[in-house]
Amino acid sequence: MTSPPEADLGPFAPLAENLQEITEALAATTTQREVIEIVLTPAVQALGAVAGIVLFVDHTDQQMKIAGSQGYEDLSLTVWQEGPIDDHVLVADILRMREARYFEHAGALREAYPELERRTGTLAAIANATLPMFLDHRPLGVIVLDFKEPHHFTPAERRFLTILSSQCAVALGRAEATRMLEARVEERTRQLEEQTRRSQDEARAQEAFVAFTEAVGGETDLVELVQRAIRVLELRFPGVSVAYYEQDEALWKARIWSEDLRPDLAASLAAGLPTDTPLFAEVVQTRQPVFTDAWDATHEQIALTEDYGAVAGYPLMIEGELHSFLAVGLRETRTWSEADRSLVRAVGRGLNLALERTETARALTMRNAELYARTRALEAFAQLTHDLALTTDPLLLIGRAQEVVMSMLGDGAALYYEPEGDRWFNRVQHGSLHSPELQAAIDAGLDYGDTNSLLIPWTSGQPYFQDRYDQHTDQLPSLVGHIGATVALPLRVGNTPLGVMVFALFHQRAWSNEDRMLLEAAIQSLELALDRALQTRTVTDQRDALNARTQELAASTQELQAFSYSVSHDLRTPVRHMLGFLGLARKSLDGRLDDRSRRHLDVVEEAGKQMNTLIDAMLDLSRAVQEPLRPTTVDLNTIMAQLQETLVPDLLARNVQWEVAPLPCVHGDRDALRQVLSQLIENALKFTRTRDPAIIKVWAEDQGETWKVGVKDNGLGFDTRYVDRLFNLFQRLHTAKEASGSGVGLAQVKRLILKHSGQVFAEGQVDEGATFGFTLPKKSSPEL
Repeated sequence: MTSPPEADLGPFAPLAENLQEITEALAATTTQREVIEIVLTPAVQALGAVAGIVLFVDHTDQQMKIAGSQGYEDLSLTVWQEGPIDDHVLVADILRMREARYFEHAGALREAYPELERRTGTLAAIANATLPMFLDHRPLGVIVLDFKEPHHFTPAERRFLTILSSQCAVALGRAEATRMLEARVEERTRQLEEQTRRSQDEARAQEAFVAFTEAVGGETDLVELVQRAIRVLELRFPGVSVAYYEQDEALWKARIWSEDLRPDLAASLAAGLPTDTPLFAEVVQTRQPVFTDAWDATHEQIALTEDYGAVAGYPLMIEGELHSFLAVGLRETRTWSEADRSLVRAVGRGLNLALERTETARALTMRNAELYARTRALEAFAQLTHDLALTTDPLLLIGRAQEVVMSMLGDGAALYYEPEGDRWFNRVQHGSLHSPELQAAIDAGLDYGDTNSLLIPWTSGQPYFQDRYDQHTDQLPSLVGHIGATVALPLRVGNTPLGVMVFALFHQRAWSNEDRMLLEAAIQSLELALDRALQTRTVTDQRDALNARTQELAASTQELQAFSYSVSHDLRTPVRHMLGFLGLARKSLDGRLDDRSRRHLDVVEEAGKQMNTLIDAMLDLSRAVQEPLRPTTVDLNTIMAQLQETLVPDLLARNVQWEVAPLPCVHGDRDALRQVLSQLIENALKFTRTRDPAIIKVWAEDQGETWKVGVKDNGLGFDTRYVDRLFNLFQRLHTAKEASGSGVGLAQVKRLILKHSGQVFAEGQVDEGATFGFTLPKKSSPEL
């Protein structure tokens, strides 16, 4: 750094001169070591330090590493050691705060950071200055100066050290950038050299590849393709031997070879080499070209009189599978150069492309034939589907399908079988079998286990083709001599097997791929038509069942209305008459009744009143079930408060303790839900008459999609074996003496909650109380 002549540097002037020298020296540095040596020496000398050290941060493993030092004879005897950053608490603090730390007196460093001495087992210096180095906000490390005597760091010295650490960081960053640039230049140079060499090799390989592909561009004959590849290799390698192999069971057999091979050697290769021959085995395993230098026929387990120095094997792949193998042997060289390898690869790729093109053309021809057959079948069955769009009779559909298929197969007959018991029965037939005896046997039913042409597709789920029908297949040799070819196809709808479709021809036929496509398309179309027919019939049956159920419900509703009317008029009137005449009898016999007769009349009167109570309860139940719901938002807290207020007069003589938790707002009919809560509260009060105090708890629970509401008491409870009877009409688990009631209340609760799409529940033990309640969906039900 420099200062204007007129600037008064004061105490900083001597240090500024050192900085000037350091700056000039750093400008010429190119390595990390040079930077550290230039910085440490003047820093130690300028401030009179005994030693100095530079510690770097290695961000890859978070370690502190010594980059350089001066004045330490044995670094193991200092507190500045390499290790994890976390162990260097002082360094970590300085890098985190981005500020220098100065320790001027004996013991100051030890007092602030005692772990330095404990960790290294070495005494710290008397005085110390530790300065951080940052480059572009990235921590590089610290510069440390140690002193033998106490040292007061003046502002000028601190300024000097701050500038020194900054210049050191900049110089280190420049040195690192220079190193990286040199490395990149070296790498780029290496890449360019490699690219140049590779380009030359590829150019030679490309020339051979172009020449070969031009030669075989329009050729599809395999022999001609291989011979052209051999000629390209012969032009490049004088005296080369080339052979084209195909696998035949456990041998690789030469099919085409170059003319240089002697007849005896060619015959030996044509007879085949074992598949475990090392060269063949390696190509098969790697699916990559294999180049062998200094080839040894004995090691390769091949008995040859020819002396080859270098051998290569190139796999020819079609659709990812090993199709064949090209072997190349050089007599005049023992080592494959990269250029020679590239040429063999180019020829191999060209031959492979030609083979793939030939195979693709063959596959396309077959595919076109298959598509034509499928098109014929689809056109026929499109017409079939159109003709039978409104047909739901499965057998009629099957017969039409037989007719369409036989029109394309020729002379023969089609039969559809279904198993029944231990026999196969023919359900639909198109065409004559030309044998009354065979027809009679089929009409009588064929044995299930002996008829293999049906059993095999039925059990396997796959078509069973016979190009030449085996007369013993179905144990009918004397009746089927005129049958030439057959196919049996399983027929399914969904996952359910229905039967087996058989097409029998009176001539032999090699079932082609086109035939198979036709038959499979026919069966698939038929299965779709059968599925549609089945669905149509199912929908019709369901609609009829729904209509019948609707009529039953309408009749039940009318019967319920009639029952309600009968209860209201036919039952109540006789009871009213009975009670009326009972009162008249009491008046006319007043004074003349003995105790026993009076007790009998009381029993009759009580029975009449109970009958009236039951009639009222039944009418209430009937009205509750038939009354339409009027949905709204219902606050159960309000209903509960109203019920408690209503019950106050009846409970003055009882000790009842209420424990009512907050209840939710629900969606439902206000009157119906009030009636439900009223019935549950009255039920709880009824069964706690003998309890002092009677404890009634009302609570609610959020169950996600539903609300659960319960009423719990400490009353008589019930036997859990009979819990299913509690919500049934007129069901009582206690005597009238234990608890009064009609046996209708809980039944009414159940029916009202079911109308809300909810459920009821009951829990309890004998003499330990009971809990009755219900659940309601949070979303409105269909009835609401």
